[in-house]
Amino acid sequence: MSPKSTLTLVVLGAFLVLPWVEFWLMVQVGASALGATVWCLFTGAAGWWFARREELSLWTELESDLQNRRVPTAEGIDAMLQLIGAWGLILPGLLTDVLGCALLLPPVRAALVEPIRRYLKESWLAG
Repeated sequence: MSPKSTLTLVVLGAFLVLPWVEFWLMVQVGASALGATVWCLFTGAAGWWFARREELSLWTELESDLQNRRVPTAEGIDAMLQLIGAWGLILPGLLTDVLGCALLLPPVRAALVEPIRRYLKESWLAG
């Protein structure tokens, strides 16, 4: 299976499965409607703040590297992970908030940068 097909399946799976998992988690935690609403508004605002802090120039540099079949820099991957973390906070739900918060922690991002660069070099850009 090609990397692009894999990415398409992951994105489709996320859109089809993730809302149900998030709903199930909210029910399991026993969140009230008011509590869930306040939580989503708070994490959404925090995510928006983090997303606005991230420079779009690094994001466009990452996109340019991928289009020109170059391995992105560590800074570009780090910026991408920060932006994904911010988006995770913007999306409502517990699971996306936990993943978003994790991606905003520098040690977590540092642990992910090299494996992502290696993956891009070996399978995404090689094919």
